[in-house]
Amino acid sequence: MAQGTTTRTGAKAVAASRDGRGAIREGRLDLHAHSTFSDGSETARTLMRQARALGLAGLAVTDHDCIRQLSAVRQMAREEGLPVLAGCEVSAFDPASGHKVHLLAFGLEATPDESGPLERLVAPTLRARTATTLWQAWQLWRLGELRTTGGEPFGIDRVVEVAGESEGVYKQHVMQAACGLPRRDPAYRELYKRWFGRPDGLAASDIAYPEAEAAVRAIRTQGGVPVLAHPGQMDNWAAIPGLVAAGLMGIEAHHPDHTAADVARAREAAAAHRLFVTGGSDFHGRYGTPPALGTCTVATDEAGAAVRGLFEREASLS
Repeated sequence: MAQGTTTRTGAKAVAASRDGRGAIREGRLDLHAHSTFSDGSETARTLMRQARALGLAGLAVTDHDCIRQLSAVRQMAREEGLPVLAGCEVSAFDPASGHKVHLLAFGLEATPDESGPLERLVAPTLRARTATTLWQAWQLWRLGELRTTGGEPFGIDRVVEVAGESEGVYKQHVMQAACGLPRRDPAYRELYKRWFGRPDGLAASDIAYPEAEAAVRAIRTQGGVPVLAHPGQMDNWAAIPGLVAAGLMGIEAHHPDHTAADVARAREAAAAHRLFVTGGSDFHGRYGTPPALGTCTVATDEAGAAVRGLFEREASLS
């Protein structure tokens, strides 16, 4: 499918949702989803096909701390004929509160040598996450913990195999190799807690993240559009003025972990700081909590012209 065809398709879908034509699902956007390029269980192409089956007006694939996959995601979107934002989710922290901060980044392109400001900022995170997860798997293997639910032992090579096309190795890949259960399963949660989910976990460890304001500046410098993800989930409200000063452009109001009060507070922050509003399911397939893509969405009318512009801009990105 020609590059321009996808753009026209996306513009028509968004326009139709604005003037009320078509079913309501055609006017909903899921702007936060993860694929097998990071810690999701579904491929980006599968996410696109699920989005179409749900009647979503558009989708964003926002894998963690890497942008080298963006061209592949855009090519899939053209082939599938679906309006898709190829983005990423940047892991950061707020030094004032000590809270983690996640930022969605849209409208980016990778550089040939990965020398862009955002690429240089996220590369240490991706390396550290992979190295830490492999250490965790080794630690569990050393303790005799790396066994399937059937009791069969396995090694680190199996974890790497499960990671597949992911740009990193995640705890979710260790869990899949061990139990193969969805994150929502109580047995999964108990095993995760025993290994990783508490300070005295058998392989508990964490990594350092870049400062959130620096991440916002890096996204903007590389030509991208930064959006604060799920601020209610991580209690990032106090960080918003500094992030805005650094160049923040949007805020995710609609998220499965947000209460009605969080949604209202995000909308108030958007109005106060002239940010556009987004929303999404934060879907990770069987590796996450939301049961399905489209569990949480934003209406195209609420997302507004800024998000429509992002979809239109995708056609010019490689």
